Amino acid sequence: MKRYLLRRLALAGATLVLVSIIVFSMMRLMPGDVGLRMVEGQAYAPTIAALRAELGLDRPAHTQYLDWIGGILLRGDFGRSYWTRQPILEEFARRFPVTIELAALTILISVVIGTTVGIVSAVRQDSVSDYVGRILAILALSVPYFGLAVLVVVLPSIYFRWTPVWTYVPLTTGPLENLKIMIVPALVFGITRAGPIMRITRSALLDVLRQEYIRTAWSKGLGERAVVMRHALKNAMIPVISLIGLQTPLYLGGSVIIEAIFRLPGIGLFFFEALTRLDYPVVQSVNLIIASLVVGLNLVIDFTYAFLDPRIRYR
Repeated sequence: MKRYLLRRLALAGATLVLVSIIVFSMMRLMPGDVGLRMVEGQAYAPTIAALRAELGLDRPAHTQYLDWIGGILLRGDFGRSYWTRQPILEEFARRFPVTIELAALTILISVVIGTTVGIVSAVRQDSVSDYVGRILAILALSVPYFGLAVLVVVLPSIYFRWTPVWTYVPLTTGPLENLKIMIVPALVFGITRAGPIMRITRSALLDVLRQEYIRTAWSKGLGERAVVMRHALKNAMIPVISLIGLQTPLYLGGSVIIEAIFRLPGIGLFFFEALTRLDYPVVQSVNLIIASLVVGLNLVIDFTYAFLDPRIRYR
């Protein structure tokens, strides 16, 4: 068990190092000069050369990388934004609750829709309900969430002269007003994520319904609701829960575009604005923090599996 845990921790560390190198390198390969943009828009120095020297961009790339990653490892300092000069970690902490709320609502909506349609489709196999549910699942898998989000914003404004509320209200300030703002983007994102959940729910429930103990429950004269909800669904939800855990990076990553389209002041909008400005420290640090959260979640899942199944520990 100890060797397995150490091996997984070493792999997680190597993954984060590789992520930091890739993100750092890709930002330097992007077209454009951040110094030139800042001098044109909001200059902190009289010339581009002076600004690049002030930001440390005149140093070799490997020196910049070591300074950035060293500050994180030694001091927990993720740096400051080139444009606002605010600490990145403080800005991340301020915006992260918005992203978490959006992800939580999306997961709730996708699970409710996906499991409900999946259960009906499995129980009524090869019926009209089953065919409709499978078509809806394929549509949810086929339609990109960002395309659906654009349609939701554009079409009502054209035909009904209505647009979603743009002014964000924190959950602690006004729960109902906050829900009015968050429910539309969460629905858009949740519907597209419900497709995989519906398919895995239907497949898992059909497999469970063919088991011997389910036939025994039927033979005892139990009603359909009792057999499905009390006996079959509990075991069928195991792969669904695993799928939700695997989709967590998609919920966090997809928030970048959703927040940018609906102008939600979360991590996604923060990252999108930094990317358009070539704000290197913000893009690098946000990527690394999100990657760390995803890797940490995967570690928890791996350790849980190893605890539940002893065979995994000795692989």
